[in-house]
Amino acid sequence: MGSKLTLLNQSQQGLAFSANALFQALEPAALFACDWTKTSGLNWFYYGGGLIVDGSLAGIPSNTVALALTASANNYIECTRAGVVSVNTTGFTPGRIPLYLAVTGASTITGSDDYRNFAQGVAALTSKASVTVTTTDVTLSALAARCRYLTVTGALTGNRALIVPNDWEGIVYNATTGPHTLTVKTASGSGVPVTQTKRVQLFADGTKVVSTAPEV
Repeated sequence: MGSKLTLLNQSQQGLAFSANALFQALEPAALFACDWTKTSGLNWFYYGGGLIVDGSLAGIPSNTVALALTASANNYIECTRAGVVSVNTTGFTPGRIPLYLAVTGASTITGSDDYRNFAQGVAALTSKASVTVTTTDVTLSALAARCRYLTVTGALTGNRALIVPNDWEGIVYNATTGPHTLTVKTASGSGVPVTQTKRVQLFADGTKVVSTAPEV
């Protein structure tokens, strides 16, 4: 199967333009990649990019101040779910995203292992979003639907529905107020009412929403 990208060939004119177009197409995959054009000695630089943080797209800038590595050590480079990069010599921190293991000598980097394949799943890591429901039913945005934990707020003026995709699962916390019912449902199927101040794990089976655990 041939490549879907426009590949270069030796006789082609404007190679630099085509190469740059390829780089731009692949740029999203370069998030947190080492910028070897700047990295030298024990100073580590990385590329920024877009990262989904709790349901919202955040712009992570390339670092302008070097991440300082420790000499003659294993340097574990990692980031938080908010995209804050740090390094330590102990090991990858549970709950953080592994980026690189950089091995250093007295004054230089002697080798590195790229662990960024874990970062490609950042959007699927446990994350949270807040949704407001008041006077009308609300359909989850695509970003909020990717979050694992949803807090629903707002003063309900009537019985309302939070509408989720047909293929979805998550935990919903009903933090609404008002003497009315909040139901989590699909657009055309039935759903599950969630008691105020309670949390429940829900699953959309392609048609309707069902609960997979008791409210807590």
